[in-house]
Amino acid sequence: MALLEVRDITVRFGGIVALDGLTFDIDEGQICGLIGPNGAGKTTLFNVVSRIYDTTEGSITYDGQDLLSIPAHGMSKHGIYRTFQNLALWPGMTVLDNVMVGDYSNTKQTFFTAALRLGTRKEEKDLRERAYAALEELELQQHAFHPAAGLPFGTLKRIEIARALIGKPRLLMLDEPASGLTHLEVDELADTIRMLRDRHGLTVLLVEHHMKMVMGISENVVVLNFGQKIAEGDPNHIRNHPAVIEAYLGGQAA
Repeated sequence: MALLEVRDITVRFGGIVALDGLTFDIDEGQICGLIGPNGAGKTTLFNVVSRIYDTTEGSITYDGQDLLSIPAHGMSKHGIYRTFQNLALWPGMTVLDNVMVGDYSNTKQTFFTAALRLGTRKEEKDLRERAYAALEELELQQHAFHPAAGLPFGTLKRIEIARALIGKPRLLMLDEPASGLTHLEVDELADTIRMLRDRHGLTVLLVEHHMKMVMGISENVVVLNFGQKIAEGDPNHIRNHPAVIEAYLGGQAA
C-alpha cells in the first residue's frame, strides 16, 4: 500500500516551471530514491512534501490524508520528519540538546511554562532520555554532552538523523545525507539507513547525488530532469534506462 501518493504536482516560480506534472508513489516501508541532475527539481519536491513550498497544481496524499492541507508546523504530529541538505544544527548547544529540539513541538510546553519551569520536569526528562537513546542507536552517545561545534562533518550528519529519529517518524525524508562524506562514511551511512528502516518500520524518501548509495539501498528510484519524471523503477531498470543515460551522460553509455 502506498503511504505517499504524489499526483500531477506542478510548481511554478514566476515563469520558471520547477516541477511539471510529477506523479509517483512510495509504498509503506520502502526506501525511495529521488535522483536527477542539478536543477532537476528534487529539492523543490522535497520542500513541497515538507510543506515549505506550495504547489501550483496537483495533490499529495499521505496515509489517506490530504497532505497539502497540513501546515508545516504540523508535519511532526503526522510522523513526517526531514533532514536538510545544509546542516541545521546549533553549534553552541550540546549534541543532546540539538537532538532534543527534534521533538519539542510534540511536547505540551509553551513559552511561558518553559521559561518558568512549570510542570515540565517529567516531560523534559522523558525527552532527554529519548534523545540519548537515539544517540546510542547511532553510536553517538560519547558526544552527547559536548557542543556540536568542531565535530567531524560525518558525525554532524548523523546527529541530524538522530534528531529526526527522536520523534518516532513514519516517513523519514533525507536531503543529500551523504553530501561531503568520505567513501567509508557513505558506506556506513547506507548501512545505517537500512538498519533504521528495518528496525523502526520507516518509509524513507532519499534525495541524493551519490549514485552508488542510492542504487544500493533503494527499492524504487524516481528520476527527474528539468522538473519532469523521466524514469521510475528498481535500480537495475534505472541503470539501463536510455533517458537516464541521456540525462546523466549526454547519451554516452558507461
